[in-house]
Amino acid sequence: MGAYSTSPLPQADATSDTAEDANQEAAKQKASNPPARSVPTIVARALAWLFFLGGVVGAVLGIAGLHVEITVAGLILACTAGLVLLKIRADSGARSGTG
Repeated sequence: MGAYSTSPLPQADATSDTAEDANQEAAKQKASNPPARSVPTIVARALAWLFFLGGVVGAVLGIAGLHVEITVAGLILACTAGLVLLKIRADSGARSGTG
């Protein structure tokens, strides 16, 4: 499962001999490919933030009320949403070329 859960890293160009060539190539790619914010990405990010904040609030309320089940459920929800947010961020960084 680990092999399928991470974003692919950009591969180095085999024809580039120096770091300067690689930097120029990356600059050309960035200039020609501006990052596009699509509607599904914005909706996914908004929902992930909503679930993250809901999980944190649930965990705080569970701690305040001394309810272990509510605290654990809130922490699980917040951690899962946080991982989804990190995945969205990594994917958008790989797509725009600024990894």
